[in-house]
Order: sequence, then C-alpha cells, then structure tokens
Amino acid sequence: MLTPSDLTESGLPTQESVRRFHDQGFVHLRAVLSAEEIAGFRAAAEELLAKEGPEIWGASEDETQVHYVEAAWRKHPELRGLALHPVITRAAEHLAGGPLRLYGTDVLKKDPDVHLPTVVHDDEPGLPLAGLTRTLTAWVPLVDVPADRGCLIYVPGSHRRPLAHRQVHLAGFQDYRPMEEIWPDFPFSPRVAVPMRAGDVVFHDFRTVHMAAVNTDGERRLAFASVYMDSDATYRPGVQDHPVAHLEPGAPVDGDLFPLIAAGPGATP
Repeated sequence: MLTPSDLTESGLPTQESVRRFHDQGFVHLRAVLSAEEIAGFRAAAEELLAKEGPEIWGASEDETQVHYVEAAWRKHPELRGLALHPVITRAAEHLAGGPLRLYGTDVLKKDPDVHLPTVVHDDEPGLPLAGLTRTLTAWVPLVDVPADRGCLIYVPGSHRRPLAHRQVHLAGFQDYRPMEEIWPDFPFSPRVAVPMRAGDVVFHDFRTVHMAAVNTDGERRLAFASVYMDSDATYRPGVQDHPVAHLEPGAPVDGDLFPLIAAGPGATP
C-alpha cells in the first residue's frame, strides 16, 4: 500500500522525500503500512498498555504530557515486528545514509482529557549516546491523527542550527534549559503541523525541534515511536540512560538489545 509520490516501487523513499528530509529535518511518508497491519499493531499496543500500565511523561498526573510504555518492542512480538518492519527500517537507513541500530521504542498515548501540550524539544540532549550524526525517529500513528488530536509540529530546518544553539547533552535533568534560551530564533521560527493517517510514518532527525498540541478531538491519540541510532554509537552517561546503564562509559551500544536494522528486499522482521 504505497503512495508513489513518497515511496518508489521497491519501497524506498523517493529522491524528493530524501531531499525533504535533509532540507527540513523531517519527512511525512503516506500509506506505508496497510490497514490490516495497522489493525494488528494497534491491538498489540492496546494490549500492552492494558498489561503494563503506562508511565507518565510529566511530574504528576496533573502535569501529564503523554503516557507511554517504553521498550515496547521487547514486550510484545507484534511490536517487535513493527520496530523491525523491513519497509520502515529500509526507509530509515535510506534517509540516514548509513547503517543503523534500534535504540528504543515507545507506545505513546495522548488521551483527550490530557490538556497539556508536549514540550518543545529535540531528541539530542536526552540520548545517552555519543558519536551521533544520523540518528532519527520513526513515528507511526496507530489511529488517524488530525490536527486537533495532538499531531506533531515541527520547526523545519531546525536540525541545521549551529552548535551554539543546541543543547547537546544533559548530564542531569537539572541542566535542562527551555528552547527559547538555547536557540533565540526559536520564537520567530515557522512551525509545520503534520496531521497523519493511521499507517503513515513521519521520520525526523534527532536534532529537529518538535512538539505536539493538546488533544481536543475526543478520541485517544495512539502512536508507536522507534529511535534508530548510528550503528557505531557509544554510551555516554546522562539522563534516561537506564537502557544502557549496564555498559561502561565509551562502550559500543550493540548486541541483541540494540540490533542492526538492515533489511534487504523481501526480508521479514
């Protein structure tokens, strides 16, 4: 179920899609997954949410931005299949321009009674990884996400802002600084909302500034996000580093917990 304007017949992003990704820092690919696939992945995500109970992204329930289940690919076989889906992983490596490993995955839900927007951020400071140049995220809506259901909003070109306007690493959450302090041009930068259909995929660079509005639609927003990192990334202690805290600083982040995602034509997850 491919859209010719986004993917070639072999399932790779078109040259125009690659150009948009590198120029804008994100690209929206339509109809990547079939309705049947999405139905299975959505059922798996809902099953996992019911079984695990979501974590809260925020200081308290009253300050919730989004509920999530992390490491979802290790907790449900269907979601492993989504994280390592050959069309998504091949697209990721094609956009990145080099080999990648799976770093982590989250099931994300934003209920209509959660009235906080997702904070303005980019992914670079929170990743306890060094040596990153092509890391990206694949965000897969498991339901339709129109604008009023809390769709993602991107600042195009923000991945190319100079080093002086990036917070590269957080040693602790106390070091967090608002985007307006790090990047003075942020308040004056354009924003692009990306409404999506279930089965679409949006890829964004780990330095692309993004956010999400509140969900006022009345229906739950449900999505799956996979972070694919440089294949030769190393561990650098920081925040949210429990997935790699068993490693020594400077050690390669590899092995079965962080598999290579390369998938040739016809491969199965």
